[in-house]
Amino acid sequence: MVRRGFVAAAFAAVVLVPAAAASSASQVQLALVPLPKSTLGPAGHSLPLARDSGVVSNAEAASEATASVTAAQLTRLGRVSGYLLDYGNPFGGAAGVTEIQTAIERYRNAADARKGLDFWRRDELNSSSLKTLGIDFSVKALRPSGIPGPHWVYAGTATIKGLKPIHGVDAEFEQGQYLLDVSVSAGSTSAAAQLVPTVARRLYQRMRLALAGRLHASPVKLPRPLQPGPPAHGPKPAGLVLTTADLGSRATVVRNTYSKPKDALDQNALSVYDLTMTSSGTFRFLSQEVLVGGTQTEVRYFAAIAVSALAAGFGGKAHVTPVSLSGVGDNARGELVKVAVNGRTAYEAVVVLSRGSYLDFLVGASSSPFTAAEVRNLAQLAAKRLDAGF
Repeated sequence: MVRRGFVAAAFAAVVLVPAAAASSASQVQLALVPLPKSTLGPAGHSLPLARDSGVVSNAEAASEATASVTAAQLTRLGRVSGYLLDYGNPFGGAAGVTEIQTAIERYRNAADARKGLDFWRRDELNSSSLKTLGIDFSVKALRPSGIPGPHWVYAGTATIKGLKPIHGVDAEFEQGQYLLDVSVSAGSTSAAAQLVPTVARRLYQRMRLALAGRLHASPVKLPRPLQPGPPAHGPKPAGLVLTTADLGSRATVVRNTYSKPKDALDQNALSVYDLTMTSSGTFRFLSQEVLVGGTQTEVRYFAAIAVSALAAGFGGKAHVTPVSLSGVGDNARGELVKVAVNGRTAYEAVVVLSRGSYLDFLVGASSSPFTAAEVRNLAQLAAKRLDAGF
């Protein structure tokens, strides 16, 4: 989530150094440049290596951008590849540092890297898509003294009403055909900003060694990708979803399986279970995803985002009507969505529940309008299944 994550909550500051010769630059192994835990200092000692660490392809970088951009556009911009080491989680909730990221991007040449620097600066300031997700995102430029050359440094705060804000500092600088990033998330902007210079200097020195061919190191061993399946502890998501009996009217299960967390609403989820059913009743099509997040704060953020994300995906073609689900419990949220595309209209009922580190997201669809009472009924059915599993 360096600078381009789902909630754009992590940032930092660094230094520009003289460009090295092209012959040396071409020998840099990207996986060796981001900082291993041993070089992060006391603030990073307790932070686990996150599973999004590793190669950041153009497709992955595009998917994480705040603005709408494709892998092909990044390729035309000159981006070749990237590599990230991510320690911690911005949703940790601690007063101190909760996440430290360092990353490198390779471009075809220094001129392309300079264009990339400006592209990502503009993307950093583009908060329009975040607002459609219900995220209030504020950005403030920082100008630490003594930082030469082309670079940008921003402090940012992501807030969703009723939830604790996420603070961070992010920056990027160019070094020849490379861009380097350092990002720090913390309980306060000051806590993030305080750590940034130290981490940045260490990344700078490591890059100098790499350019000179004197960085004698091995790539950090990455955690294994989570395989589809239940979490190690707690209720199994497969036992928390609706059944055909809940829908009635010749309901049929089309899909019910554990999915890869990287394909879920929350890519940092520990476990994800997906269910799809059809019926001849009220909900002709029903999709349900139950995921287990790393922290309760993380789940509450994604629960709030999920309510807005579906309609946001249709842009101006969707009309949303909130539905009060007071009394249902499990932090229930609901809405009615009407979507008109190519002369055809579809209707959706959206329900989002959360309990502890569990998120329950349901979408019912039909060619006929739903009522608020039907949304409430769906929420009550889902809450009953969710509560019974605990």
